[in-house]
Amino acid sequence: MKPTHPPLQCKTCEQGTLVKCKKYRMSAPVVAIGYILLIPCVLGMLFGFLMLFATGSASSNVSQEIDQEARSELSAAGVPKDVTERVLKGGKIPDSIMQSLTSEQQQAIETTRLKISGGKIGAGAGVAIAGGFSLVVIVMSFVGGLLGWLLVMKKKVLQCTTCETVIAAS
Repeated sequence: MKPTHPPLQCKTCEQGTLVKCKKYRMSAPVVAIGYILLIPCVLGMLFGFLMLFATGSASSNVSQEIDQEARSELSAAGVPKDVTERVLKGGKIPDSIMQSLTSEQQQAIETTRLKISGGKIGAGAGVAIAGGFSLVVIVMSFVGGLLGWLLVMKKKVLQCTTCETVIAAS
């Protein structure tokens, strides 16, 4: 059980008592600016995280689409399935197998390899750019939110019930 203390008498007016309460550390205009900063920054961080996760899922979708397109192109050229799988996995095709293929099939394999490489490089660059932008949005929103939070913080004080004098209650 906490010991109870008699109410503190105000030394300024000698009439009122001091009661504990919380007050903003800054003036009203500064607190308003703090809330103006804080609310959009929270939304900005949520948007940044959403973009970060969307970037990751889009990358896997693009990779699957590249593989499907390559598979259909090789199939249309009449490339055997085992060779198609090696091309999609990026494996080396032995010279004996390459020589047994027609020139159109060999051309289709080389073209497909280039498309797969270019597509994956492009997708990787897109992920890097979008992911980097997402991280910048998150960090900037965090810094702005931190500043907003500092502007809207409250402190514990003792305030007189009569003259409203405020004394720090640390």
